[in-house]
Amino acid sequence: MTFFEHLEELRRRLKVAVGVFIVAFVFMLTFSIQPTSLGQTAIWLPVPTADQGQTIPAQFIVLLNHSLVQGSAVLVVLTPWEAVIAQLKVGMFLAAVITSPVTTYEFWRFIAPGLKPRERRLVFRIATPVVSLFLLGVLVSLLVVLPFTFPFLYAFARAFGAQPFLRFEDFLDFVLMFSLAFGLSFELPVVMYGLSYLGIVQPEFWKRNWRYAAIAIFIFGAVITPDGSGVTMMFVAMPMLALYVAGYIAVARRAKKIARTKSS
Repeated sequence: MTFFEHLEELRRRLKVAVGVFIVAFVFMLTFSIQPTSLGQTAIWLPVPTADQGQTIPAQFIVLLNHSLVQGSAVLVVLTPWEAVIAQLKVGMFLAAVITSPVTTYEFWRFIAPGLKPRERRLVFRIATPVVSLFLLGVLVSLLVVLPFTFPFLYAFARAFGAQPFLRFEDFLDFVLMFSLAFGLSFELPVVMYGLSYLGIVQPEFWKRNWRYAAIAIFIFGAVITPDGSGVTMMFVAMPMLALYVAGYIAVARRAKKIARTKSS
């Protein structure tokens, strides 16, 4: 393919990815999750809504408030447009998460013709783990780490008799960015496997330099957490250390399998 043919192919792939994202984004802003009766069973399904306070992003924000900060601090809105922007941000975040499999597939279809067979096999093998680990990281941050973080930090303010207030925009920005960073951090074993698969890094490298990796992981945990207590940093670092071990085990098993194949 010529340079301009590559650009045209890229345009087609981006058109699909962006189109699916826009559809998902509009869906988020026009639908609400409500219980629907099917016979004797009530099932939560998306239904159209004209109430901006009942859209999926608004429901997600209410859920975050109840599960993360309610009882520890009071969310405050300081500007008229803050709530509107917040819904747009959350809608984009949810749309990006939901459409990530499609984005990954379109990216694969674009780069596949330019890859060698060995590289194609690598991308094919890691495509599902990449999406799965990212979604798992986002869920762990929202269901495990953040529900502990806010009550823990605001407990100090309440101990002094102060009434904690949290700006709405700052709260959402932190939650979304932290969840994104946590999701990306869960890609660590995929990166390790890919580098070893391509021969860039030997399997023994991960075992030999685990101490430096642990230091880097703790530094990363300290950077993305808002407090200096070290407690929330541990909640970030521990899963990443486990993922590092899992990545090394996967790489070592593949190396042993290749060695047995060559010896036979």
